[in-house]
Amino acid sequence: MKKFDEIMEDVDRKIDHKLSPFYRFAQRYFTVFSATLLAILMLIFVARIFYNRPYFLASIIKEDLVKIDQILAKIDKDCNILDIRPDNATIDFLTVEKFVGSMVGCLNLAYPERWKGPYLRVTPTIQSRPYEIAHTHEGLFIVPGKGTTLPNGLVVGKDIKFDHQSSITKMLKPGGQLYYSGEVFAIQLKFKVGDFDSKQRMTPDTMQKANKFLDEFNKALPYTHNEGKMAFV
Repeated sequence: MKKFDEIMEDVDRKIDHKLSPFYRFAQRYFTVFSATLLAILMLIFVARIFYNRPYFLASIIKEDLVKIDQILAKIDKDCNILDIRPDNATIDFLTVEKFVGSMVGCLNLAYPERWKGPYLRVTPTIQSRPYEIAHTHEGLFIVPGKGTTLPNGLVVGKDIKFDHQSSITKMLKPGGQLYYSGEVFAIQLKFKVGDFDSKQRMTPDTMQKANKFLDEFNKALPYTHNEGKMAFV
């Protein structure tokens, strides 16, 4: 056992003798090596962020579009959207709790009293710009706001403009201005704006009042007709 320990000590001494120049070199340049390694790792980290940024931005836009579309559909179901103002149709009204009249933002509502806001705590934005509703001959679309730089490098309002003649469905296809790596940057409103159905939408109380008024009107109609005949005679 003692002999084995002596052999191991001899081996350790030989290893230390062989590696001592490397140890001294490493101790002398350790700071330089560690700083260089840290700088390389930081460059890799920044490069990955820069490379993945368009994909990250695309996923955020997709998430916002779906969320806004769902909320607008709910508002139409509850309040019946009669009209959406084409000028300045900015979606910055989802945080509103109460309002006066039938208009909230760019929406004109048939039943504003049924508003259940705020629907969101913070207005959805991309690059600090709220989303908008574009009016085209193909329908209404939720799109990123003017000045937004899309993941494909195009700028809304500069490289991409929305008007009545715009074909957004064409822009959403692969190779289109609103398409990037399998993601699209607009979503069409599926509900019909202005489909006001007063009979279907009336509350029971309103229906009762309307029926009562019609009954009274019908009962009074014969007397009015007879008075007209007597006056003519």
